[in-house]
Amino acid sequence: MDFSFTEEQKNKRQEFFKVCAELAKDRMRGFEGFESSYDTDEGWKYHLYCAKEFARRGWLSLAWPEEYGGSGNMMDRVLFAEARGYHGVPGVDVFGVQMLAPTILACGSEEIKREFLPKIATGEIQFCELWSEPNAGSDLASLTTTAIKQGNEYVINGQKIWTTGAHRAHWSFGVYKDDLGGKPHHNMVFLLFDMKTPGVTIRPIKYIHNMHIYNEVFLDNVRVPAKVVGQEHEGWAVVNTLAAFERSNIDDIMRMQRDIEHVVAYCNTTKQDGVPLARNPVIRNRLAKIAGEVEAARMLAYRVADLQNRGELTLMEAGAVKIFESELLERFASLMTDVLGPYGQVKMSRWSPMDGWWERIYQEHFVQSISMGTNEIQRNLIAWRGLELPRMK
Repeated sequence: MDFSFTEEQKNKRQEFFKVCAELAKDRMRGFEGFESSYDTDEGWKYHLYCAKEFARRGWLSLAWPEEYGGSGNMMDRVLFAEARGYHGVPGVDVFGVQMLAPTILACGSEEIKREFLPKIATGEIQFCELWSEPNAGSDLASLTTTAIKQGNEYVINGQKIWTTGAHRAHWSFGVYKDDLGGKPHHNMVFLLFDMKTPGVTIRPIKYIHNMHIYNEVFLDNVRVPAKVVGQEHEGWAVVNTLAAFERSNIDDIMRMQRDIEHVVAYCNTTKQDGVPLARNPVIRNRLAKIAGEVEAARMLAYRVADLQNRGELTLMEAGAVKIFESELLERFASLMTDVLGPYGQVKMSRWSPMDGWWERIYQEHFVQSISMGTNEIQRNLIAWRGLELPRMK
C-alpha cells in the first residue's frame, strides 16, 4: 500500500481534527476513552451530543454504499477515528457504527438494512453486544442461551455477562442457540432486539474504583420479533464476519500517540535531583521504544483499512493488530508507573500528573488483552487460519 495521503485525504483529515478539537473543549475533566461514555449520565449526554454533531456531517456512515447514505471509504473512517482518538472525543457507537453496521451491510437482508442503517447513521439508536456468557467467553461457540422460534418471534432464555454499556443501550445484537439438536457452528442465530423488551434484567458489574461499564444481562422468556442478520442456524458465520470489524483499534492507538506527547512534555518539565527526567537515558530509551511501537501499530491499522477497502481482510490481520495494540498499552502503562513513581498512584488531585490518567490505565489495561477475544485465542486463530499450522492433538 501507499503510505502517503492524497490531497483530498489531507483535507479530510484536517477537517476531522478541527471538528474533534472543538468538541474536545466541552469534555469534562476525567473523561477518557469510550468507556467514560457509559459511566455517568454526564458522560452519556456528552457522547450523544458528539454523535449528533458527527451524524449531521454524515461521518457515522463513512465507507457505507451511497444507496444507504454513505460516503468515502475505509481510509476516511480511519482518519476520522484518528482524530477522535487523539482528542479523546466519543460520539461513535463502537457497537452500532463500527461493528454492526458493516456486518449488516455484509450479511443483512434488504429489510434489515433499510430499518437499522438510517437509525445508526443518525445516532438515533445505540447498541450493546450480548456476547459472552458465564461459561462461554473465549469459547463463544459453547454458549447456552437459547432463542427458540415461535411463529414470527423468538423466545430468549439465558444469561449474558461482561456486556459493555447494556445499561445505556437502546438495542442489542447477540448470538443465541436456536437449534438444540443442530450441528455445532450451525445451530445459532444472530438477533437484534430492543433492550426495553419485557424480561430483560440488567445488573451492573463495577470496577474496583466503582466505574460502571460492564453488566450482566438476564433474559427470561424475552419475546422479540424475528430481526435476524444472516440466516437461521448460521449465526456463527455472522459472528466471524463481525469479528474482523472490531479490532483495528486506531482510536486507541492515536490516544497513545497523544499520551506520548503529554509524557514528553512532563519529562521535559519535571526534574529529579535538579535534572529533567527527559535527560535520564533509561527513560529516554524506554519512551523512544514505546513511541516507535505506537507508530508501528498505526501502520498496522492503516493496513487493515487498506485490506478492508479491497475486500481482502481476514481474521488474521485484524487479530494481529488487536494483540499488538493491547500488549503495547500494557507496556506503556508499566513504563508510566515507573516514570511517575508514587505520584502516579494519585488521581483527581492537584498532585496527580496528567489528571491521574495512568493510575486508571494501569488498573484497566489488562481488559483489552481479554476483551474482543483473548490474545491467546487470537494467536491460535492466526496460527490455524492464517499460517495454516497444525493443531496440537
